[in-house]
Amino acid sequence: MNKLLALAIFALLCVVINARPNNGAAHVVGGAQKLDVEEAEETLNFSLKQLAKGDNGPNYKVRKIHSASKQLVSGILYKINADIIDGDEEKAKNCDIKIWAQPWLENGYKVTFNCEKEDELVLAHSA
Repeated sequence: MNKLLALAIFALLCVVINARPNNGAAHVVGGAQKLDVEEAEETLNFSLKQLAKGDNGPNYKVRKIHSASKQLVSGILYKINADIIDGDEEKAKNCDIKIWAQPWLENGYKVTFNCEKEDELVLAHSA
């Protein structure tokens, strides 16, 4: 029983030591962290350009990023809320976009679009 207690205390200590301040909030290793707008826009634009190269890929363009985060998982999971434009349309639509980047895999970028009043769209592309 003492070994189990010691192991639990050690595990708790590791978590506390690895937590560090992040804009006033604690950061947990492997937890989601806020992403700056420039990095979010760069990441999203990369995926949109890759998808547009495909035969049936959408031709989306970023109008505005509202919020973004990234999380280290098996790769990096980006979560971005943005207004995007479809092709040459003027009207933007708001979408929650997830980009799961596993660049070491073939078609290792899985992009999920959840846009207002539309069905979920899931596409993949390579680096």
